[in-house]
Amino acid sequence: MTSPTTSPTEDVLTESRAAAGRILAALRRRVPEIVLGVGVVWTLLALIALGGAALDDARISANQATTAATVLDGSDYWRTVVRYVDGEGRLQTPGAGISYPVGLTPGQNLYVEYDSTEPTRVRVAGRNAVDGILPTLGGIAAGWVLVAPVYLVLRRRRERTQQG
Repeated sequence: MTSPTTSPTEDVLTESRAAAGRILAALRRRVPEIVLGVGVVWTLLALIALGGAALDDARISANQATTAATVLDGSDYWRTVVRYVDGEGRLQTPGAGISYPVGLTPGQNLYVEYDSTEPTRVRVAGRNAVDGILPTLGGIAAGWVLVAPVYLVLRRRRERTQQG
């Protein structure tokens, strides 16, 4: 029961604050593990992206066709769009863009390789997932250069507070 000086709402708020405080204290104790988890997730996502690129390459190579293409206006860093004619004479403009577009500029003509069974799966001729290994590993390494020291500092700080 509530006392005459407090309302049920005040009791709920007090209990909610206390519960939130306990949750935040538990989270603060786990910050080093959370930071480490971010590093692991970053690494896994990078490796999954590289694996996906290799899978796309395998699908293109299994039914490969090559043709000339043009990089379209409106292409940017995140998505480079090309237009080409496939083996059946249909004009293709894959909405997802082209794989491995580094260095391409609008209006540029180039050769592309595509999956003849799925013509919207396309990559720059001569490029493949192997080209992405070093940048991917570099990104993973850069992530760990940031995550590892932060993890170590936070873990040591927690150990000092638990001892003292």
